[in-house]
Amino acid sequence: MDLDLDLDLGDDLRMRALVKDDAALLVEATSGEPAPSLWGPRPVGPYSPHDAQAALSAWDPAAGGQFSIGILHGRRLLGAVGLMPDRPGSIELAYWIRPEDRGRGIASRAAQATTLWVHRNLAIPRIWLEIHPGNEPSLRLARRAGYHLEQRHSRHCRDWSCEDAGHDSWHDCLIWAHTSDQTPATAHQATREAGPGHSREQPPVPVDLADPEDRWACPVCRRADCAHVPSAAQSPLTTELSPVTK
Repeated sequence: MDLDLDLDLGDDLRMRALVKDDAALLVEATSGEPAPSLWGPRPVGPYSPHDAQAALSAWDPAAGGQFSIGILHGRRLLGAVGLMPDRPGSIELAYWIRPEDRGRGIASRAAQATTLWVHRNLAIPRIWLEIHPGNEPSLRLARRAGYHLEQRHSRHCRDWSCEDAGHDSWHDCLIWAHTSDQTPATAHQATREAGPGHSREQPPVPVDLADPEDRWACPVCRRADCAHVPSAAQSPLTTELSPVTK
């Protein structure tokens, strides 16, 4: 993982890896999140300082596994993109934008920039999203970012209407994917000219102000056969304390 990751989204928005020292930013960013989690029994937020420290420890980029990239305007955290490897050559992408900043196209720009960066810097050929069939904003984001519908998993994602999995209901999930052969040569050239870890697309995709909100594209599951049970470690991108919604 390139810890010097620095993506310029334009409009003074930048993306960088989130680390343990960013706990206060995460606490502040989730303080106004009212949305229920769609894959856990607890509300999405707010995070306590302890929650934030545990989350960022679980997503430490130095560990070489899953990590999260913050979207910042100065010292204000507007949202995050999470990357979760599921097998060699494949990684899941998730995103969250704080409530008051949704509808500005920030998630679209961040997802596009991150997708290009993953293909180029991590040499991972397949990036995928998991989206609720009724989540129209996330479906529009997937299309704008160049993702294509791969498959529909029937009754794959848990509703978390109760804590007992055996008595809970389940809904379908759509898998959308982006492969490295879809990335235009001009995009690779622009990122090479900007130097390692930088992107000069301004912005990477058009801003769609018609979006009512930008929410997470995927829940905690990372495999077709998973049980959708949150992990013990609290995370800004997974577990019942997370701002993840689909």
